[in-house]
Amino acid sequence: MATLYRCKTPTDLLCACGKVARRLRRAGIEFDEVRVPYLKRDRPEVEELTGQRWVPVFVHGEEVISDSKRICEYIDHLQSRRMETA
Repeated sequence: MATLYRCKTPTDLLCACGKVARRLRRAGIEFDEVRVPYLKRDRPEVEELTGQRWVPVFVHGEEVISDSKRICEYIDHLQSRRMETA
């Protein structure tokens, strides 16, 4: 299972967190969402995972990836691996 730590923005259209959520859904990857507080100082779980307090953060098995661009690249990599094995 996968987990996406993201901001509390109510829509997937306004922020990098939403971009990642849309990409995960499009790829058919099931994930849980953890909505973190707006204030960075109130995100100890994110800091524990990554050493910083920015979101989005994607946790997939042993992989912990921060930065929306890197997460999207990882999702693309997962999709290409799926296609190779199909």
